[in-house]
Amino acid sequence: MTLTKIKQSISSILPKKIKKRVKTIYYDNFLYPLYNLKYKFFYNSWDFFDSISLETTTYCNLRCKFCPNSIYERGLLKNKKLMDSNLFKKIINELRSINYRGKIRLHFYGEPLSDSRLPELIKYIRDKCPRNKVIVYTNGFLLTIELYQKLIKIGVNSFFITQYGTTKIPNIEKLMTYLKTRPKYENKITYRTLGVDLGLSNRGGEIKVKNTVDYERPTCLYPSTSLHIDYLGNLVLCSNDYHSTIIFGNLKKEKLLDIWNKPNYKKLRNELKHYIFKLPICKKCVGLE
Repeated sequence: MTLTKIKQSISSILPKKIKKRVKTIYYDNFLYPLYNLKYKFFYNSWDFFDSISLETTTYCNLRCKFCPNSIYERGLLKNKKLMDSNLFKKIINELRSINYRGKIRLHFYGEPLSDSRLPELIKYIRDKCPRNKVIVYTNGFLLTIELYQKLIKIGVNSFFITQYGTTKIPNIEKLMTYLKTRPKYENKITYRTLGVDLGLSNRGGEIKVKNTVDYERPTCLYPSTSLHIDYLGNLVLCSNDYHSTIIFGNLKKEKLLDIWNKPNYKKLRNELKHYIFKLPICKKCVGLE
């Protein structure tokens, strides 16, 4: 039984009032102080991020019903947009210059494995930021054994593969069979099934789902812990801001830390930590609208 399923089992037998109280204690007395202590240790700041997601391509080879790509045409091949390579390198160079220690994630709403430049981009990350974890989020349909071997050799630390639906991905079945014959340390895959291992998000109100993420104690740490940069270099609200409606700055024109330290951005992060949801997209996301 996975940790998620164990938590769900315990949660299902607890009265609602007790669950809310437990969540309050957990968030206020454990989670926030733990994050802050880590940031202070690594970055000499009580307010920092430990994950950054970069959208190198907008194209996705699937149109899953749980994703806004199933409604809008942003992710279609005919509308494919790529992040400029020079912009990508500028961002990585800035991460190196601030001694960034966190994760570098390659994803947003596009499928990163559809970007033919991916090996080159990952190599650049590894050359400039050798200590950082590089994570590829993928639906897995394009991940062959050969490509897996190549990306691992270049420097990918892990693949987060999400199954969207009931049918397992054929080539991932082949890859997992191959990995059974290899040493355990060569298995860099975390495999998840959306709606089973992961709760479903309404993506800021864009998607209608039956079983949404549990927000009995509404709080949001996404903007405080993770940065999301779209293909144009916009630093957007979070991974649920599909249309990049809330933009705090643009990495083509500004420096990362200058954007991070903007008063309006800092104010929003603090509000979301303390259960204050003012933006319509946030209210819809946590079920307040």
